[in-house]
Formats: sequence, structure tokens, C-alpha cells
Amino acid sequence: MYRLVEFYTSGYVEADVVESVASSLRRALGLEVRLAGSLTIPDELLDSSRRQYLAEPIARLVFNYKSEGAAGLLVADVDAYVPGLNFVFGLAVPRLGVATIYLRRLRLWTDRTNYVERVVKEVLHELGHVFGLRHCGTRDCVMSFSNSVFEVDRKSRAFCRSCALKLGKLGIEVSAEFVI
Repeated sequence: MYRLVEFYTSGYVEADVVESVASSLRRALGLEVRLAGSLTIPDELLDSSRRQYLAEPIARLVFNYKSEGAAGLLVADVDAYVPGLNFVFGLAVPRLGVATIYLRRLRLWTDRTNYVERVVKEVLHELGHVFGLRHCGTRDCVMSFSNSVFEVDRKSRAFCRSCALKLGKLGIEVSAEFVI
């Protein structure tokens, strides 16, 4: 199981977002977080007709940069999608050990504090998938599926007891502060 997260950014990612994400991963899951620098997403991953990037090739890009044994995390200032969906807030590819978060839609219809909170929730959610969790039926759990920013706002940044126990069995102890 991953104990180290290599944290990359792409585009304009605010310093308070980087700090909040890194701090939350340390506090919530006891993970070591290494700020790994900035990545440039190649123009060929942009679907110009949609003005969105393809999410899975971006995850493969992160995989190519991350160290063996580390989980890769990218927070990118772009809008992204996967075929069959209009957009994604993030994407986890567990077989690659990679989670990607896309900021453009998380910034919509909110204030600064809530925007940062949305990003933290999506990071915890996508890394939860990397660690083996599926979507959760508990509405407040950070692992519940979100199809809109309003659904991201509705859920908490904490794991339900069931999801926290599953992570515990995998060797990741969830801090009590992050369990509902």
C-alpha cells in the first residue's frame, strides 16, 4: 500500500490549495506528501471541439513521472472528461496508482473557502479509489459519487466508518477527525 504521495500540479494551482491538500492527506491518512513539481499537459490531449482534456491519458502521464512505490497525484487547472461523461472532477486509475483532480468546474458558483474544501474532498475521494475503495452509498461520506458541485458541497471531507475500516484493513489508518 502506498505511504508516499507525489503531488504534482499543472497550470494555475493556488498555494493555499496545495497546502490544504498536503496537510489534509497528512492529517487524514498519515501519508507522506512530497511536492514533486509542475507537469505540462500535452496539447494533443486536448479535444478542441469540446475544449476539454482526456483524463485517462493525463493519468498515464503522471504514472510516467511518479516514483515506483509512490501514489501519484495531479491537481490541474483544466477541464477534463472521459468518454461517455460530460466531465469529471477527478479520475483515479488504481492499477497505475494515480489520481488526477481537475479544478475548472470545482471553482464554479462558490467562495474561496468552499472551493478549497471541494478540492480537498475530491483529492480524498480519488485517492480513496486508488487505495481500493468504491463509491459509497452513505450520502455524507467523501466516497459518495458527485455528479455536480452541489453534490460535492453536500458531502463531508470524512470517510464513513465502513470506508475507514476498509482503509484500515489495507494499512491506512484514518484519523478520527476524518471519520463520520
